[in-house]
Amino acid sequence: MNIALILAGGVDPNFRMDVPKQFVIVENRPVIVYTLQVFQNHPEIDRILVSCLSGWQEMVKAYGKQFNIDKLEKIVEGGPDGQESIRRGVMWLNDNCRPDDVVVIHDAIRPLVTEDLISDSIHTCQEKGMGVAAVRSMDTVMLTVDGQSGRESISRYHIRRIQTPQAYRLDYLEQVHREAAEKGVCCCVDNNSMLARLGETIQFSKGSDFNIKLNSVEDVEMFKALYHMKKQDDHQ
Repeated sequence: MNIALILAGGVDPNFRMDVPKQFVIVENRPVIVYTLQVFQNHPEIDRILVSCLSGWQEMVKAYGKQFNIDKLEKIVEGGPDGQESIRRGVMWLNDNCRPDDVVVIHDAIRPLVTEDLISDSIHTCQEKGMGVAAVRSMDTVMLTVDGQSGRESISRYHIRRIQTPQAYRLDYLEQVHREAAEKGVCCCVDNNSMLARLGETIQFSKGSDFNIKLNSVEDVEMFKALYHMKKQDDHQ
């Protein structure tokens, strides 16, 4: 069985809008609904769990009913960072799913995820033990300490930008989160930062430059433009 774990637990103080970015309304739908609908319509996704910002659980539940997200099975309260939001989801899944089930973790604020990216993540996980969406960097990357200057350049050919979806077996997720707690590895912004600190090797699946993460008001405007382009392509 394949279960989607949608991360909707964060609040970005730099996001200049009145509501958290996962709940911003675009074309009469909140961003999180666009994301949920992709997983709802994916033939390989069986169940959906949302790790949600405190105080917004009932809103997500209402959206699920309004937009017919009938795979939405559970909403848990998210944590202060990505690692903790995932851990809380994994705890619930560990009590309600099989150890060999595949968990597909995805950011609610990546609403342009496609069926193809989800499928490749699942299939890579089945083949290699995990499938983490990644894309090549087309830009030069430099290390900086102060954010104002840099002295060391990293070859872009050695860089991959990590995205979601990210698929893992449930028993593996439970094991690494338990190990992180035992070793005091905490406050990671995402699952793979935690895995890297534990010395794990990340296996990449297909990513896309269109699979944008809505981190700013400008990103929301870009999402609107890309969404309109996609709608026009679908009608041609």
